[in-house]
Formats: sequence, C-alpha cells, structure tokens
Amino acid sequence: MNQNLPQDLDRESLSQLSKEELVEIIIEQNKVIRELQKIILELQQEIERLKVSRDLDSSNSSKPPSGDIHKKQ
Repeated sequence: MNQNLPQDLDRESLSQLSKEELVEIIIEQNKVIRELQKIILELQQEIERLKVSRDLDSSNSSKPPSGDIHKKQ
C-alpha cells in the first residue's frame, strides 16, 4: 500500500483523504482479501486431507499395523 497513506484507517483519517487515495485503499484491501481467501481455501483443503489421513489405519487402508496411531478412548 502507498507509504503516504495513514496507518490507522479510522473515520477521521479516512475523511481527510482524496477520492483517489480512498480508491487505492479499496483496491489494495481487495487484493489482500482475495489472497487471504485463497489461503483460507488452501488451509481448509489441507485440514480435510489431514482428517482423512488421520482416520486411516490398518483396518481401513493398506497401512501396516505398526503405523496405526493408538487413540485414547
């Protein structure tokens, strides 16, 4: 983001900015939001992959019994 823009984006600071500066902030925030959405999706997919992997053991996959994780009950 532009280094000349205020760090705190409170109402008072924003009201002192030009329309062009406000548009630039919105564009930059949109880029950050899109990147964060991508990261969230990737993390959700990784969590699902790990859940599936966690639930596999020698009784329901080709894993050897020595690889089973003993779950506390």
